[in-house]
Amino acid sequence: MLFQNSKNRLVAISDGVFAVVLTIMVLAIKVPTGPLSTPAVWLLLQEIFTYLISFAVVAQYWQYHQELFDRNANLPTGIYILNNCYLSLICLIPFVTAWLKDSQTSSYSAIAFAVVIAAVDILQLSMFHRVIRANLKPLQQLSSHDREEYRSVKMMVIISGLYLLVSLTVPHLILLMIAAGLAFRVITTRFLRQLKQHPFN
Repeated sequence: MLFQNSKNRLVAISDGVFAVVLTIMVLAIKVPTGPLSTPAVWLLLQEIFTYLISFAVVAQYWQYHQELFDRNANLPTGIYILNNCYLSLICLIPFVTAWLKDSQTSSYSAIAFAVVIAAVDILQLSMFHRVIRANLKPLQQLSSHDREEYRSVKMMVIISGLYLLVSLTVPHLILLMIAAGLAFRVITTRFLRQLKQHPFN
């Protein structure tokens, strides 16, 4: 075949985008100058906390992205367009993170952050669904690992709906809600894995 989409190049550009986004967020933290007052220390700690939460969010998406584009998976053509849309939203995370930090979690910045996260989660679920549909043969079941990953991606969409609700009602708690959402997903995944290895008798 003369012309063909290259999965290697798609993964390479995606990893490059993730690397830039993960790196660029730290540049939003202002380096303190001169003696630090108590309010200045509090502001610096808030900036670092915001950065760490956002880094964890993007790192989580990278983890699922590399699961999605397994070397053995056949990719449907439309996945390339979806992946570009997905990456464009990932690139917005540093912007909405900076807005959240600079506005002291105003309602507008919290809503913008939650909308971007929800859109990323919906696109991620759509890509997982398309890859599964393109690779699963008739009467074939997903492996337990793939089923777990797909369930986690669905859970992320539900959790992002909670982020939207919090951003509309108590926007100043959005970062704590996102931290709780990340912790909940990790704890739930670990619990289900432990349960699978050591089922109750």
